[in-house]
Amino acid sequence: MKQIYYVIQTLLRGRGSNIIKVVSLGLGLTMSILLFARVAFEQSYDTCYKDYDNLYQIFSIFSADGKQLEPQKQNCGPVAGAILENFPKEVEAATSIAYFIGGPLYNGNVRFDDGKLLADSLFFRTMGIEVLSGNPEKELVQPDVIFLSDRLAQKIFGDEDPIGKVLSYNKELQFTVKGTYAALPENATMRPEGVVSMPTAWSRGWGNYSWRGGDSYYEYIRFRPGADKEVVNARLDAMIQKYRPEEDKKAYGYTAFVKPIRDVYRNEDQVKRMDSIMSILALAILFIAALNYVLISISSLTYRAKAVGVHKCSGASEGTVFSMFLLETGIIIILALMLMGLILLNFQEFIEDTTAAKLSVLFALDRIWVPLAVALVLFIVGGVLPGRLFARIPVSQVFRRYTEGKKGWKRPLLFVQFAGVAFICGLMYVVMAQYNYVKDKDMGYNPRRVAVGGAYFGKGEESEPALQFFRGLPYVEEVSCAVSTPIWSYSGSMIQGESGQSLFSTRTSHAPEDYFKMMGMTMKEGRPARATDEIVVNEAFVERMRWGDKALNHSLRMEGENYKVVGILKDFHIGSFYQPQDVIIFGYTRTFGNTVHVRLKEPFAENLRRLNKDVSEAYPDKTIDFDGMEQQILEGYNAVRVFSNATILAAVTMFFIMLMGLIGYTTDEVRRRSKEIAIRKVNGAESMGILELLSKDILYVAGPAVIIGTLASWYINGMWMDQFATQVPLTWVVYVLIALVILIIIVACVIWKSWKIANENPVNSIKSE
Repeated sequence: MKQIYYVIQTLLRGRGSNIIKVVSLGLGLTMSILLFARVAFEQSYDTCYKDYDNLYQIFSIFSADGKQLEPQKQNCGPVAGAILENFPKEVEAATSIAYFIGGPLYNGNVRFDDGKLLADSLFFRTMGIEVLSGNPEKELVQPDVIFLSDRLAQKIFGDEDPIGKVLSYNKELQFTVKGTYAALPENATMRPEGVVSMPTAWSRGWGNYSWRGGDSYYEYIRFRPGADKEVVNARLDAMIQKYRPEEDKKAYGYTAFVKPIRDVYRNEDQVKRMDSIMSILALAILFIAALNYVLISISSLTYRAKAVGVHKCSGASEGTVFSMFLLETGIIIILALMLMGLILLNFQEFIEDTTAAKLSVLFALDRIWVPLAVALVLFIVGGVLPGRLFARIPVSQVFRRYTEGKKGWKRPLLFVQFAGVAFICGLMYVVMAQYNYVKDKDMGYNPRRVAVGGAYFGKGEESEPALQFFRGLPYVEEVSCAVSTPIWSYSGSMIQGESGQSLFSTRTSHAPEDYFKMMGMTMKEGRPARATDEIVVNEAFVERMRWGDKALNHSLRMEGENYKVVGILKDFHIGSFYQPQDVIIFGYTRTFGNTVHVRLKEPFAENLRRLNKDVSEAYPDKTIDFDGMEQQILEGYNAVRVFSNATILAAVTMFFIMLMGLIGYTTDEVRRRSKEIAIRKVNGAESMGILELLSKDILYVAGPAVIIGTLASWYINGMWMDQFATQVPLTWVVYVLIALVILIIIVACVIWKSWKIANENPVNSIKSE
């Protein structure tokens, strides 16, 4: 009890430095724990399924013109069922799912936009999802059947029994609720709130569920416990070739393999890259916060040595002094954790937006080990190192001033802090620059004030009244349509050579003649297509075909049909700048609908609301939602924005911690060297000379540290930028400027803290000695 009393008294006497310790540790713990928790959350993906070690996902590999394409998650529809049929000893269940059912559900007039998917009858058995009511293996073989998650069922029907209730889909179909299942958590890559029977699509001819293309299905298999999983991959290609039509084998290659679902998400390049960088950031912040605590603690040795000597004179052993310092460290860490709790509570919305995850998810019970482990590491690093120094202070310090180890510990600790700040500042700048670059870069079309929405108004002339309706709206500037949009990407088709072999896959769309002008796309040569056998291609397509300057009027064969090239578009970017420039073909359509593009007058936000209101009133039997294209482009870079916010927070945190450590170090150095400075001034030294002396002392440490930190940020930036096909142009000058700014701030801080002693009357310092 006496030890606790002495520790509390010590903390109260040094409350100024202890407040700094608590604030710096609180900020450091908050950022490092959030980053580590996010990494742990990412690594936990798809562990929510029952016996997930036996759950595997199917990947397809296409090849054309002798070149193998990248593995893809989309497969031909029958693959999963064929695996179940051909490997009965190894495979227990298999399922195919599809996502082309994106409209809302209606219960009366109440709309629900929760996600849904199409699945066959073995979906729940294969995935290992708990079924709460109903028999999916019996009910999901019928069309127009839906199973709801317990979460969505509660949301729609409250405490009523949902079984047998009818919901309207997209104001077009009626789905009967036949069962419920346990909702999936946020660490699942697939989180449907509704599962619609696959025969719903088959009965209406949606999609291509065959061995002949139609690679739109995500498929999974469940192995029997103890089964030899390698057998399937070893024999899978032979099985697939048994089912494929002979004419397709001549046109293009196709095979598949299976992969543990546990490894699918966490082994994706972007996930591995982001997790690595976030782990490095978290470690850097944690150790800088810990070393800053050590630095401030060691800086107090000169005036706490006498107190330690008194304790030893009173019978305290080295172990007792060591335990007292550990107790002091533990109390400060607890206070820092309380500060972290206040920060999380008061800035919850901002933090959840920055981490792209709810705090309740990040700190779920199965991940509570993350903050505990971080706090333990901080306790060991921050408590043991200075604690051993305090414990070894000899009893003689009661009678004389403690001066041992003047800089031996301080400079390496400062070195690490300076390097860490340079690293995070270099990373922060590049991430911010890249985010602003990709969101503002010209995409080859004009998305300003364009709203897009999916709608079907009939074929050919049947759709003409709808076109006139949109043109008649007073706030509409231009209107056209196409199959999909550049930001949603497009479906693919195989381009065939003269002998019928597949050359490569191209993106395809259809649009009326005025679409390119309306979207601000530039026609490099020729004209838009005006007939069904005419096509327009982009520059990348011409380059891929090696047509040079003779592309116009060239004939082309695609999907068994012949077309004539009548126009060449300048390249516009398809998807986001994560992907390289793709090839595309535009055919002709006179039908208005599919994906409607409307350019609105200003004010855009207000007119977008008017558009959605007027469309819903004009077509009450349809669900037509318009969204701004610019906003959708920004949403595509949301992960970059989130990471940019995280690096800014990390940089501010680390800079603040570094400055507190630097201020503590400078204050201690000024106190320790006050007599030396006074003597130098008596011997004629000027104030500027004193400031230069102290600044050089810091620069000897800061210079190499900042250079190393800046080089480290350059290396990590290169790793992070690899995910983009288009990158912001940066030169070495940027990194030099970042390093110079950091060094200037460091020197300014030293001058600020040294200004008083440099200009003070030296007699006062000598008298105090």
